Amino acid sequence: MKWIENLSLKGATVRIEALLKRFPMTVLFTIAFTIILLLLIWDSDFFPSSDAVLFMLFFYPPTAAILGLSLHLWSEEQTNKSKCKLIHGIAQGFWFLLCLYISLSYFSDTVEFGIGMLSTLLLIFTSVFFLSFLKKRDDIEAWNFAVNLLIGSVISTIVSAILLGGIALLLWGIEMLFDLDFPNDLYLSVTLFCMMTLNILLFLMQIPNGEAKHNRDINRMNDFGKVVVHALFVPLQYAYLITLYVYTLTILISWELPTGGVVWLVTTMMMGMLFIITLIYPLLFHDNKPFDKKLVRWLSALALPLLVLMTVGIWKRIEDYGFTVSRFYVILFNIWCYVVCIYIFLRRAKRILWILISFVLVFFISSIGPWNVAATTRRILTRQVDNIFAQTGARLPLDYTRFDSLTKTMEKHDADVLKGKLSYLKFDLDGDSLVTRWLDGLVDLHTNPYWEGPNPNDTLNNEPVKVDPTHIEFPSAYMPYDIIDIPKGNFLKIKQVNEYYNNQRLSWQDSVLYMVVVYSQDTLNYSTKFEIPFRQLQEIAAEESNQQPFTVDNGESSLLVWAFEVTSTDIELEGDETGMVDPDFKDFHVQGMLFLREAAFRKEPLKDEEVVEEEEEEIIDYPER
Repeated sequence: MKWIENLSLKGATVRIEALLKRFPMTVLFTIAFTIILLLLIWDSDFFPSSDAVLFMLFFYPPTAAILGLSLHLWSEEQTNKSKCKLIHGIAQGFWFLLCLYISLSYFSDTVEFGIGMLSTLLLIFTSVFFLSFLKKRDDIEAWNFAVNLLIGSVISTIVSAILLGGIALLLWGIEMLFDLDFPNDLYLSVTLFCMMTLNILLFLMQIPNGEAKHNRDINRMNDFGKVVVHALFVPLQYAYLITLYVYTLTILISWELPTGGVVWLVTTMMMGMLFIITLIYPLLFHDNKPFDKKLVRWLSALALPLLVLMTVGIWKRIEDYGFTVSRFYVILFNIWCYVVCIYIFLRRAKRILWILISFVLVFFISSIGPWNVAATTRRILTRQVDNIFAQTGARLPLDYTRFDSLTKTMEKHDADVLKGKLSYLKFDLDGDSLVTRWLDGLVDLHTNPYWEGPNPNDTLNNEPVKVDPTHIEFPSAYMPYDIIDIPKGNFLKIKQVNEYYNNQRLSWQDSVLYMVVVYSQDTLNYSTKFEIPFRQLQEIAAEESNQQPFTVDNGESSLLVWAFEVTSTDIELEGDETGMVDPDFKDFHVQGMLFLREAAFRKEPLKDEEVVEEEEEEIIDYPER
């Protein structure tokens, strides 16, 4: 590690000067980003709480630093330095204006925006590995350079972590010895400096330069690495191939379509093949390694028939469940795999850098512009839903009752497909405004309705009526036992209630619990309130075998309470330094289910600041003693 050979002050100064001269923009943006984060740590209100501002602060500096690193490395390969500086300046200026335009005019939290930013960031990041080596006759130099970057990142991270541990221990020792109390922000700032700023600077110092950057050594993989690849990864790859070929033979004999899950096995097999080829790439230039040369070619040949299996599996999944953004990308990946396998077979993987470049470019091109995958998926699903409603002849938009009646007249599979497309458009493709062209805003695609109230003896399809957890707003909701005494009424939405309240005086038996529950519909927030006598809550806190759930109704909604738990945590008396506790103060926990009627959504929604106030509202009304 030449970068730590000279630890003198003069040597450190020389290295810092060399770093600033080689990667000035990267260092500048790294320091700027560090300052931004430190300001946020010590004063969270220093910057405006605007999504556009925060996007500019958190996205632009790190991406500009990576872009600068890639351009600096590229300019080292060029002879016209003045032209390189001009291109570097234009690229950085364009990136700044683009980020500024996005933050001020186009910023959104839509799916296509997020994927587009991810693809752009991936392109900038991977350009560090390939931009300097595009004109080379092979990829040996790029392979060695990538290995050096990987080793350098590991070393710099380990060194930074050791330094962080030493500083943290020193600060803790000072606190202990001198009875001091450092703020948590100090520890967080030290962590930020060590694990980000210092880590990046140490990493930049280790990036090869000159002849080391263009290392053409084809013996970098030691004997241990060769054993690992040939004895572990290659047999695992063969296991995948054998399993998939046996499965292919099975479905051919039974003459049935493959299951959709086979797509993931073929994808893993394909990524494993590319991983093995990347690892053994230098061995392909050895004259005495015929096995590796044949391995690369025939792995790609054996993968081609399985890609056909993957294609059939994808289209079966689309036929069953329709288009989604992820399935669209899987189709593109499948097509890309065909091209890559054919390329590897014909060219014997002499240039593997273009495999990475083509993947990144396909992802980037398909994720930006009006043709991006998310927008295309939205257009396809919109056209399909339009056709379904056109065939039904329904008068749009449908309210809750008419939509429910329409789906009941359809085949169950067709109704599920329609609901699935509408739900995907609304919740996964951020199409709230789009869905309103077909449905009234009160039609909730999250849950199924519960109609005029069943009693304990009611049945549905000869089975007792029970609350189905899959119909609840939160998929993780569950009940400790079956509840069949569902509140009466025509309910549009069901929400799990799981509230914790702290520091409540529970010894006053005549107190009343004012329970405020916040809920949402189509990005709007509402609240509803219940008054529950504490004596009634005590009854629900009995042993589980004797618990009797009860219902509280306020007209617009019903609250089914099935659990009330008082924890054993005693609260220390305020201002008492002796550690005495007040046994009257406890923390407690309320569980239940909220059933919301139409009236719950026919009122003025809460403002953002009102949501916080409602959630923090005092909930116990104490009688005078």
